[in-house]
This record gives sequence, structure tokens and C-alpha cells, in this order.
Amino acid sequence: MVKLTQRQEKLLTALAESGVGLSLKDLEGLMKVSRRTIYREFADLKLYLQSQGVAITNENGLYRLTGQVAKLDGVFEDEVAKQELTTAKRESILACQLLLAGQATKIISLALSLKVSEGTIQRDLTKLERSLSQYDLHVIKQKGVGVYIEGNEAKRRQVLTGILLNELNEYYFLRYVQKGEEVAQFKQLFLDAINPQIFRQVYQGLSQTILPVVELNSDRQMIQLILIATISIKRAQLGKHPHASKTKDNLRYLAKVYEFFATLDGSLRAKLTTDEALFIASQIHLRDYSEQQFDLNEDQEWPLTLKVRQFVLDVSKDFGWNFQRNPDFFKRLTRHILNLEKNSHDRLPNVQIETLQTLTTKYQGLYNSIMKCWPQNFELRLVIPEYQLILLYFANEYTNRRYLQDLAALIVCENGIGTANILASRLKKELPEIKRVSITHLAVLGQVDLQQYDLILSTLELPGFPREYQLVSPLLLNDEVKRLKDYLANYHRPDYGQVKTSLVKHKNALKKLSQMKAYLDLSLKLITQTQVHKVANQGSDLGASIEETLAHIPGEIINDKEKVTLALLRRINLAPIGIPDTNLALLHTSDAGVNQCYFGIYELAHPIKMLGMDREEMQVSRYTLMVAPKEVTDLEQKVLGIISSSIVMNSENTNVFETGTSEAVQELLANQLLNEIPKEK
Repeated sequence: MVKLTQRQEKLLTALAESGVGLSLKDLEGLMKVSRRTIYREFADLKLYLQSQGVAITNENGLYRLTGQVAKLDGVFEDEVAKQELTTAKRESILACQLLLAGQATKIISLALSLKVSEGTIQRDLTKLERSLSQYDLHVIKQKGVGVYIEGNEAKRRQVLTGILLNELNEYYFLRYVQKGEEVAQFKQLFLDAINPQIFRQVYQGLSQTILPVVELNSDRQMIQLILIATISIKRAQLGKHPHASKTKDNLRYLAKVYEFFATLDGSLRAKLTTDEALFIASQIHLRDYSEQQFDLNEDQEWPLTLKVRQFVLDVSKDFGWNFQRNPDFFKRLTRHILNLEKNSHDRLPNVQIETLQTLTTKYQGLYNSIMKCWPQNFELRLVIPEYQLILLYFANEYTNRRYLQDLAALIVCENGIGTANILASRLKKELPEIKRVSITHLAVLGQVDLQQYDLILSTLELPGFPREYQLVSPLLLNDEVKRLKDYLANYHRPDYGQVKTSLVKHKNALKKLSQMKAYLDLSLKLITQTQVHKVANQGSDLGASIEETLAHIPGEIINDKEKVTLALLRRINLAPIGIPDTNLALLHTSDAGVNQCYFGIYELAHPIKMLGMDREEMQVSRYTLMVAPKEVTDLEQKVLGIISSSIVMNSENTNVFETGTSEAVQELLANQLLNEIPKEK
């Protein structure tokens, strides 16, 4: 039986309960969708309703259900308990199924497995076709046969790896392959196409053979290797192999790849050919940091490279943190500075960019180091937004999660001895990323330099403590271990120059609580509003897209949508709003046409060309929208600033806003706003 979407269920329920019927205008208001969408839902429901002996009839402009309507009662009851996939998640699963498949799949089978209508699958396939065409992969539909994807096998595997990498939580994926902890996403993502146990076997085989002899730049690259090796095994079992040539680069890894093959079960390695070995060897070479060089392309200037090296070294020394470890960061920064020098005639205007301004406040110490070291190395004078954009690169690198594998923890206990050592021992065992553990007691806590520690644990409550800490028992129980793992999964090292290191007393406690409640109320209101919406734009007209966007925002939030549209367009013309190296842009304005603060995310049916903040042209497929009244309170300014800065705080955050679901964005914002709960001054 085809299951209904929540919208279809709501539509049928409204028609069934309407008695005389509902007009299209009634349905538009009730469903909060356009007339076109209502017609599309009617078409999608037609065959299903016919099978139930029911029809949607139109009498004098009023729509109602006729026929054996009582047969739908059980369907409505079943649908209440159903948990619908988000559109983005469903599209990802559909892409995974087709990219993994070895033969054509009938559309009805896809509809049944994803519990949606065939019409929904057809629309998803149209979007997938557009997305894959840029990789020379093509969605082929054959009547009576089904749908399949054809194109270069290597690209097919790389695209599939990219989709999975975006969908999986890296932290929990590694916990699964390393320790067998359950990952609920597997069944949903693969729908049994790949047995999750294969990932564990692949990881164990790589750990024995490949991983000890290569130097990977991040956990993400290790996950990429696990994914691409697993996908290669699956595709080889289906008789699908890439064409791979021998090169001096992949030959050096070939013997190790064959050692890896030997660790696999016979059923997994049976169809692994020389081409498969060469393909995997090439993927290893691409990710082996020891084989990568800092050198830029031939057309990039060597003198500039030397200047950037010195600039990065100077910032590292001044700020006290090593920014010289990541060649990818160096290349991105060099490319950006090269563009600055080449386009010195077309500079960013010296106007405040709210998102970058909030980031500057958060990382003031790092920003000061950049401002100090830039003129020591470059003659080009920058305006404030250009300094802030360089800060964005450094801040992303500073919060890069691959550096969070060497953490320091401080344990605070009553006397600093005895059971604290048991706690320290268990902490190291359960959380191997914590390499250094120190123990202290209350009498000397005020003398401890707290900025030296990433994680602070205490066996007793610490009222007024200036840093976030975790309250645990001396034995560190299993539920406490899980809580710490979840905390570290979302942890980002702060700019410790902003952290106070002395205890404070509570003053004006009632006032503080009232302020905290107001902060939480506003935060929750904005998070609840935050959704990923689809914009059915028909072309590259940004103004029309904004009008379409604002049309779905309730009147109590915006009282003059035409005025707000013009304000947004003026802001866009003032300075570029695209985030470099993404498909994401930031739309924001404060205007008298706005009644209440609002934040949302909008995904375009057709990407629009815009300028990025680095003045490079980019394709924008999604944008965030933040609007506020002309006059905002300090509290509203603070909360909006936290939301705004979270978008560009690090690459992981940016990726969530660029590709994530409503739920993922809401969870990220909730974590961010909780971490920024006002502290006593």
C-alpha cells in the first residue's frame, strides 16, 4: 500500500470533513501552499483514490470526496504515527539507491521503498538528473524497464561517496566502525543495499594494511577511504568496474591494496580485479598527506606564496596556535589573497557585513593578530570586511575538528587525590582523544590557567564557575561517558583570549534569571521558525525569488513585503553576500516593514549566479534569510548575531546550512545558542 505524505493526509482529511466541499482558496489557506501545488497533489492522489473507490469531485467550484470515503479512515489512523522523511533526505536515499544499483529499478519499486507516490519519485528524478549532469552522469528512464544511471564508473563512486559523507555523522560513524556502536542512519540510507557490517570489516582491513603507512589530513579523509573502498567492493560484486591505468603514483600503493584485499572475506574479494586495486590505490594517493605539496599551480606566483607562508607563520606566533599544519588551508588562503591582489581595482566596499562582524567579536584575539601581521607582509591595504573575510579562513582552520584528537582535560575534586585518579584512568580509556589529564582541588582552582583545557570535569557543583564544565561521578558511569561523547561530538575550541579565569559571585540573581529566560524564549522562538523551504523560482531573477520567498512568511512577521524586498535588494547591491567555496548566500536586512525577527533557509529550484564575498562568481542554490525590525533590542541583536556567526563559524557548520535538513539546522542552532547562554559579568 502506498503511504501518504503528511500534506496529502491533511488534504484528504480536510476534504472528508468538509461536508459541502472546499474552494481552492479555502485549500490554499488551509494547506499554506499554492494553487499549483494543490492541483499537483490532486493528480498524485488520483490513482490511489481510484483503487479505494474514492474520487475528488468539483461541483460549482467546491471540491469534496465522493464514493467509499469510509475506507480511508484506517489510512488516516495509520498515517498519524508515520514519520515522514524530509525531502532532502529522501532525495539523498534515492540517489544512493540508483548509484549503487547494478540494473534498472522500476519507479513503483522506488516509490514503495521510500513510501511516497510515483509522482514524487518522478519529480525527485528530475532534480537528480540536473544534479548529476554536472558530473557527466545521466539518469536514463526506459518505459517498461525502469530507471538507472549511466556514466563514468569512477565518477559514479566519487559522487556516491560525497553524498554519504554529507549524510553520515562523522563522529558516530567512526564510533560504529571502531567499536560497533549502532548507527541508525545506515538502514535508512542504504535500505539494505549494503550490509553495515561490511564497513566494519573494511575499516579493520584498512587499519591493518593501509592506514599505518599513509598520513591522512583528517578523520574525514579516513571516512572517505572507508566509504569508497566499501562502495568499490559492492559495485565489483555487481560486475561494475572502473577503468584505471598504472601510474607511478598508484603503483607505490598497489601491494598494500592487495594486502587489504586479503583481509576481506572470500565473498567480498571474489570479484576484485586489478582495475579495482589501481582505482583504490589512486584514491589513497589523493589523500596521503605525505605525498602532497604546498606548491600552487604554475600560474600562481611564487613570491606571493612566500609572503603567505610568512604571514601564516607570523599569525601563528602572535596568536599562539599553529596554523601551518594543513596544506588545504594554505592553498585556500593563498588563492584568496591572490584574488585580492589581482582584483585590487574591484574591492569589497567598506561597509559592515553583519555575519563577519559577529565572527570578529567571537574571535577578537585572532582578528587582532591578523590585523597586526598583515601590513608586515603585504603592501595592499585592506578595508575592514576584507580583514574579516581573511579571519573567516583562519577561524575555520582554528575550529577544524581534526585538531580535536589531542585534547586536555581538567578534573576538579574535593581533595585532588584518591578516586580522582580512578576517574582520570577511566576517562583516558573511554575517550582516547583526551591525551592529557590534570587533577586539581578547590583550594588551588583559582590559580589554574583554565584556557589550557578543552574539557573540565567536576565531582561537585561549582556555582559561578566561569567555564562550562561537566558534573560527573568519581566512577564515570556509562551514561556519563555517553554524555561526554555527545559533548565532544559538538565541541569547538573557543578563542581562549575571551575566557575569564577567576571565580565570580552571583549578584542580582533574579534579574539574571529573568534575562536568561528572555534569551531562551527568543532563541526557542527563532529556532522553531527555522525551516528549510523550497523556492520554485523559474529563472535567474533574484528579485522574483525573494518575492516568492517572502510570500510564504506570515503577515505578523512582515507587514510590507514589497518594501522588505527592495531593502534586501539594496543590501545585496551594496556588497556581495555569497560565502566563498560554497553554494550558499546570506540575505539579511533590518527594515520598518518587518514586525518581528525571523530566520529561515530557502532552497532554489534553479541556482542563481551571484558574487561571493571574495568577488568571485558563484552558483547559489540555497540562501539564508534573516530579517529584523528597523530598531532591535540588545537581546535581539545578540541572538541574531549568534545565529549569523554560527553559519560561518567553521566548515562543518557552513555545510549544515548549505545542505542540511530543517532538523539538522535546528539542532545546530540549539547547541550554539545554549553554549552562548549569557554568563554573569
